[in-house]
Amino acid sequence: MKKMSKSMYRWMWPLEKIALFLVATSIIFMFVFSIHMANGASMYPTISDGEICLFFRLDTPEREDIVSYIYNQKLYMGRVVAIAGDKVSVDHGKLYVNGYEKESFYEVSGQVAEHIVGIQSVFIMNDYRTDQNDSRKFGEMPIDHIEGVYFASVRTGGHSA
Repeated sequence: MKKMSKSMYRWMWPLEKIALFLVATSIIFMFVFSIHMANGASMYPTISDGEICLFFRLDTPEREDIVSYIYNQKLYMGRVVAIAGDKVSVDHGKLYVNGYEKESFYEVSGQVAEHIVGIQSVFIMNDYRTDQNDSRKFGEMPIDHIEGVYFASVRTGGHSA
């Protein structure tokens, strides 16, 4: 019987390692990181359609960070252009934050009257500024709707805008 238990132990030990690895990986991705595939051209040219993106859940978003966020139970990606206390506006195709014009890849569509971002909120815009599925349409985003801050991505050969 002892030989049987030694051989069984040798057989079970790798399975225990694999199980421990899978549990640890699951915990890390539940609480520390999240993975999402970019869908559409909202972050073009920075992130292309079909790219697999890794987001860090434990970071607080700052200006210029790319974030994933939930609005109406749907996941979006965008860039934080203003944080709590900042004045933001869109006028004549230009984005202004605290009175200074921000550079943009594209002309900014839509109008946003000067607005001061509230406490525990951020103002998010897409890099592809003609896509207005961002704070221009949804309003400022509460920090607790932010799922993570962009960390890295892998291009998958998906088509881009």
